[in-house]
Amino acid sequence: MTTQVRLDALLELQSIDMQIAELAKRRDEIPPRRAEVVHDITALETEKRERGEAVERARLDRRGREGELETETGRRERYERQLNDVKTNVAYSALLTEIQGAKRRIGEIEEEILALMERREEHEKRLAEIASDLAGKRSAAAAELKSLTAEEADLEGRLVERRASREAVAAEVDDRFLQLYDRLRRGNRFPALVPLRGQACGACHGRLPPQIVREITHDGTLHPCEGCGVLVYAEPVSGGRPADAD
Repeated sequence: MTTQVRLDALLELQSIDMQIAELAKRRDEIPPRRAEVVHDITALETEKRERGEAVERARLDRRGREGELETETGRRERYERQLNDVKTNVAYSALLTEIQGAKRRIGEIEEEILALMERREEHEKRLAEIASDLAGKRSAAAAELKSLTAEEADLEGRLVERRASREAVAAEVDDRFLQLYDRLRRGNRFPALVPLRGQACGACHGRLPPQIVREITHDGTLHPCEGCGVLVYAEPVSGGRPADAD
């Protein structure tokens, strides 16, 4: 296998790897996009659950207050009946104090019951609004989620195809260069193959030694850049020969 064929295969491999990286990036962006679509729905469902629980608490709290109200009302009525039976002013005054205390507590409980009723009505009103909002958002989200699922499946299919192509092209590359290329790629030195620019590396722009430049331009060899480590090659000109350095 000639150096030029090896270079062509490596460049094709790099092109495929860049396509794979782009496809994978687009695929990996879909879950956050999907989460964004359902975010409002999730928030509304959470609020719906919390307000439903609040309605139930208000109902139970009201039942408890109504029990207290019944108890206090019974106490007040009992004290009021006892007023006719007391014989002393002291006892009469004590009963009046108890009656006033019961009335005060009854008033407080009635206010608490009213507040619970208002709170429950507020929650129930919001629950009706949530039900309406959820219906609309779920309808809109369903179409968008279906589109995202189709896009994800398409990207996965294209990734499978590109990875199969990569295997075929990688088989044409000399193992020594393939290992070096893959080591650079996995080390986030990507693109791993860069063209010679004049007498400098096309990635870091560091000037290469004249002998190395000559080997790259005249012999068509690959050389790692001493500055950044990427593989430097000479872009071919018409006729398939590498371009001379400026």
